[in-house]
Amino acid sequence: MTKVKAETWIVYKTETMSAPGWENRQLLPAGSITDIISEEWDSSGHLPKIGDRIREYTNLDNPEQGGITHSRDGDWVVTMIHQFSSPDTPTHIVVCYCSYQPITPNWVKLKRGKPVNDMLETVSTGVE
Repeated sequence: MTKVKAETWIVYKTETMSAPGWENRQLLPAGSITDIISEEWDSSGHLPKIGDRIREYTNLDNPEQGGITHSRDGDWVVTMIHQFSSPDTPTHIVVCYCSYQPITPNWVKLKRGKPVNDMLETVSTGVE
């Protein structure tokens, strides 16, 4: 029997639809108002815990270019967690309800590895 590593879809939601920022939370493409703050896929097995803050990411070096250069602990804190699974699939769903608890932003520059082309060159030549 082959063991399949489970994937988890993590959805972060506000505790209420009227939580701060409700005017800006929209589902695309229709633009419907939602209580979903963020979502992510995880296969590490490290799930959110009550008290965790949602991470935020941005490009402070060159905002017009897009991409990500910095991260910080966000203003939303996990207050309740519901987990769902199915016997038919290894996929799990975790819904994290969050409350708005703003903090002073502390942006941290992300560390980056070598560019992909440099890594591929190392592999092809076998020399570092």
